[in-house]
Amino acid sequence: MREQPNFTDLSQPFTCVGVYESTPAEVISVIKESEHKGANSFVVTLMGDGTFGLREEYLNEEDLGQIFNCTSKPVMAIYYRWNFAGETLDLSDEDRQDVLRMASRAGADAVDYVGDTYDPTSGPELFSEEAAEYSLASDGPPQETAPPRDSEAWERQKAEIEAFQEMGTEVQTSTHARVHLEPQEALEIARDFDDLGADMVKLVSVDRSWEDLLDTFQACVLMDRHLDAEFIMMSHGEHGILGRYMAPYFGSMLTFTQTSYSANTKDAGGFYSQPLTENVLEIFDSMKNVEPTKEPEELTWM
Repeated sequence: MREQPNFTDLSQPFTCVGVYESTPAEVISVIKESEHKGANSFVVTLMGDGTFGLREEYLNEEDLGQIFNCTSKPVMAIYYRWNFAGETLDLSDEDRQDVLRMASRAGADAVDYVGDTYDPTSGPELFSEEAAEYSLASDGPPQETAPPRDSEAWERQKAEIEAFQEMGTEVQTSTHARVHLEPQEALEIARDFDDLGADMVKLVSVDRSWEDLLDTFQACVLMDRHLDAEFIMMSHGEHGILGRYMAPYFGSMLTFTQTSYSANTKDAGGFYSQPLTENVLEIFDSMKNVEPTKEPEELTWM
């Protein structure tokens, strides 16, 4: 059996390569190539049935075990209600969670736990014109937030997170808010998942301007100060791409990257909001030279 660190054991910030291939052989090929390019960890897409994700025929413990045990670096499994081709999936939360439990048994080091599991938030149909308008206006409630405290769904999530952890699998909760999050709002959403016992909290905001991006950085500062869990903060939108590189310098634990781009997405142009691994590693290496080494009181301000 391989020995590997947990995601929360890795020196931060680090890279996590998104793997979207349709067969185990292709997934393993991307992982091995990415290792040689310096990747620190991986997240494997299980939904999609071969459309920018693993084909359904490979969702069994034997095939998943080959994937999760092909590397000494930590690997996360995700299974959303939608795929990266821009399609919603006809699948219950219970069915999705069964797949994640199977991934855990097969050796996944972490699972991505959708924030509103068992109590879906209301909003426009994903990938519709109404959804785009909802994000642009950003005056509706955020999506994929935690259930009300002490509700049946809250207690169910809490018990399930504990069960994953007892299996040796870390839990990353995920909130694709579909709206812009103000800094304090982001902190409150993250605190709920912190209280649910998540090891990592992922928030995806919407940034429509540089001012929005500054809010995202401020949210990172607040979460870095006030959360016990590790966190990942990023944003949809072209203004948010810079944040994927820079948020780790305000406390976000990692950057999701790709080893190369594929045209197999709904825009037929690749998932370009995720930067390339080699570029991110170069920036991480360079930024080490400008991280603060002294307290303000120690400076001469000259």
